[in-house]
Amino acid sequence: MPKIVLVVGLPGSGKSTVANFIRDNYKARIFLSGDIIREEIKRRNLAYTPENDSKIAHWFHTNGREGLVVKRLWSKIVKSGKKLVVIDGLRSETQLGILEKTAKTRPFVISVIASQNVRVKRELSRGRFGKKESVKYVKFRDELEKGHGIMGLMARADYKIDNTRLSVRQSNYKIKKIMSEILAN
Repeated sequence: MPKIVLVVGLPGSGKSTVANFIRDNYKARIFLSGDIIREEIKRRNLAYTPENDSKIAHWFHTNGREGLVVKRLWSKIVKSGKKLVVIDGLRSETQLGILEKTAKTRPFVISVIASQNVRVKRELSRGRFGKKESVKYVKFRDELEKGHGIMGLMARADYKIDNTRLSVRQSNYKIKKIMSEILAN
């Protein structure tokens, strides 16, 4: 059974940076919940737009479908055969519970926090949707994720990294400290 590190936070908080550092320094494999959403958009032959991204993400988090993302991720995790995996971006305590039951283990949860101003700047600089992304869209996405339960999941985290003002070096130091604890368990 793999050791699972779950990295959670609001969009633009730095989840991917933390996940990439773990991958690069601890021979882990990253699995993105966003990939499952993008695969579903493609499967439905929809354009990849902010509206479709939000619509499909919301679809996965309503009417008892919260487990679909977890089940699809778990299938990929099992096929990978990796001993250390990082899941970037589950959105609710419900999904964490489903992951725990499916994996028969409790993941180590790292919550990545950043101020809204920092997150908005990061999201807009990514240009994921080109000119269609706006401050209004980023704030809408925050509210959608909060509605799915991200804040409860972040509150339950075993570890928290507030990287609003951290340099890359300071952030990496914190991640190393956290990973030494995780790997010791």
